[in-house]
Amino acid sequence: MDDLSAQFEQMLTKITTLRTKVAAILEENSELRIENEHLRELLGSAEKQHHGVRELSQSKKNLEKLYNEGYHICNQYYGKRRAENESCIFCTDIIYGER
Repeated sequence: MDDLSAQFEQMLTKITTLRTKVAAILEENSELRIENEHLRELLGSAEKQHHGVRELSQSKKNLEKLYNEGYHICNQYYGKRRAENESCIFCTDIIYGER
């Protein structure tokens, strides 16, 4: 009977240890799920921002350069000098518009 009682106490100790380990693993799993969800949200927002910014073609880069040098590139005022810090909606539409 003493041997059976000793085995029972050993088994109880092992079960308690296993419960503690399982609880720690479940807690870590929950933390990792939350972190993973947060990282997915960050990745999704970064992808949305990246898709919003498109690379300009070489010809549009050339037009952007001329525009930044102070010249109109639109059909209405092509080649005319822009006033200081003047912006032109027609020019910017040509450079950055969705054509």
